[in-house]
Amino acid sequence: MARRTSKRKILQKSGKTEQGKYSAKYALSERLVCGECGSPYKRCTWARNDVKRIVWRCVSRLEFGKKYCHNSPSMAEDKLHTAILTVLNRVVEASDGLQDELAETLRMVCTPEGGGNNLLELERELEVLTARQNTLLDQVLANMDDLTITEQLKALLEEKQHLQTQIDAAKKEAANRINEDSRMAEYTAYLEEHLNGFPHYDDEIVRKMIERVTVVDEETIRIKFRYGDWEIEQTVC
Repeated sequence: MARRTSKRKILQKSGKTEQGKYSAKYALSERLVCGECGSPYKRCTWARNDVKRIVWRCVSRLEFGKKYCHNSPSMAEDKLHTAILTVLNRVVEASDGLQDELAETLRMVCTPEGGGNNLLELERELEVLTARQNTLLDQVLANMDDLTITEQLKALLEEKQHLQTQIDAAKKEAANRINEDSRMAEYTAYLEEHLNGFPHYDDEIVRKMIERVTVVDEETIRIKFRYGDWEIEQTVC
C-alpha cells in the first residue's frame, strides 16, 4: 500500500496523472513543445537561496537527460509570457489584415474551383449516369444474351462508383471549409473585441487563440495560431 502511495506522489510531482497525461491547469502545458524532439514542456519551480523561479523544461530532458534531446533550453515563464503577449498584440494590430484574409477565403469557398469538378456538377453527372444505368438495365432485361450491353452496364457502374468517391471527397472538403471559416469568423470577432490589445498574459486568451508554441532555441519561440497556417516567430528576452 505504501508503495502505491509513493508511486502516485512521484507521478504527480513529475506533472503526470496516473494515466500518463500532463496537467492542463496551464495553457502552455497543452501547447508548449520542444522544437528539437517534439516533447511537451513542463512547468517547474526552481528554488535557490530562498528565491523561487518558474521555468518550463522539455519533459524528455527531465526524464532522460540528454539521451534523446540534447540542446533544448529551459525557458523562464515570465519571459515566455512576455513574448507570447507581444505576439498576441501584434496580431491585434494586424486584425484589419486578418479580416481581409477572411473575406478572401470566403470568396474562394463560394466560387467553385476546377470548372466542372465542383460538387453541384458532380451530382448532376451522377444523375445522368443513374438515368443511363436504368436504361441499360431495361435493355439487359430485354436482351439477356447481348454481352455488349452487359459490358456497357459494368463500365457504367464502375464510372458511377468513381464519381461517387469524388462526390464524397468534395462533401468532406466542403464541410472542412465550413468549419475552418467558422473558426476564422469567431477568431476575427474576438480580435475586434480587443482592438486595444491585451494588457497582460492570460491562459484563457492563449487557449482561445493559440494552437501551439514551439521552443526553437533559448532566444526564439514560434507561435502557431488556431486557424489556417498562421505562424509567427518571436524573440524571447
